[in-house]
Amino acid sequence: MVMSAGLADEGVRVGDTLVIDRLGIELRVVGTTDRSSYGHVPVAYIPLKTWQRIRFSTPGAPASATAAIPDQFSALALRTPPAGASVATLDARHSTTTLTKEEAYEAAPGYTGERVTMNSIQVFLYLIAPLVVGAFFAVWTVQRRPELALLRAMGASRARLLAHTVAQAALVVVLGTTAGAVLAGAVGLLVGDQVPFSLPAATLVATMCTVAAVGLAGTALTLRRVTRADPMTMLGADR
Repeated sequence: MVMSAGLADEGVRVGDTLVIDRLGIELRVVGTTDRSSYGHVPVAYIPLKTWQRIRFSTPGAPASATAAIPDQFSALALRTPPAGASVATLDARHSTTTLTKEEAYEAAPGYTGERVTMNSIQVFLYLIAPLVVGAFFAVWTVQRRPELALLRAMGASRARLLAHTVAQAALVVVLGTTAGAVLAGAVGLLVGDQVPFSLPAATLVATMCTVAAVGLAGTALTLRRVTRADPMTMLGADR
């Protein structure tokens, strides 16, 4: 058999011989390949005949029973041409079912459930981010009421105060989002191959932009206090 790098991490080495429990079928490790798994379990590649013996053999059956092992398989990987007979036509002719690579992944045990969990975490991230950022700037605006009142009394326009507030909010949100992205990349480098981790650049950039956008949307809750500030009322409120 050819094992994935995940089995090598568990101590299996090239030249070792593994025995299938209760069947007594021996598998000699002849090489390694890239890290791959099925349901988070390291995989191994063996000849089709060997897989058929493992799949259809009966524990305790005599060796002569191997002749009755059916010539079957669970799936075939196809590389379809861009033109020619449609896949649906071929399926109807041969009584088969053809799935795309993405659909095959979804058929793996637990794959759909894990995707739903991860997507839910992302949705909650996009919902929580504007609330946290909005609450932060709401408190910040209340604490800066004397400064805002002083600036308005000195002649600063509402548009200028609004522009400064938005610029400050954008700076804080962008810096926070960037710091979070750097932290996520650092965690990915630390865990290495111990856990499934994938962070494509396109996904990272899209997530950063979305988080920054919803974060800035949360600051809109604080802009009313800035634009509707009355210098006389605000100055008098502290007396």
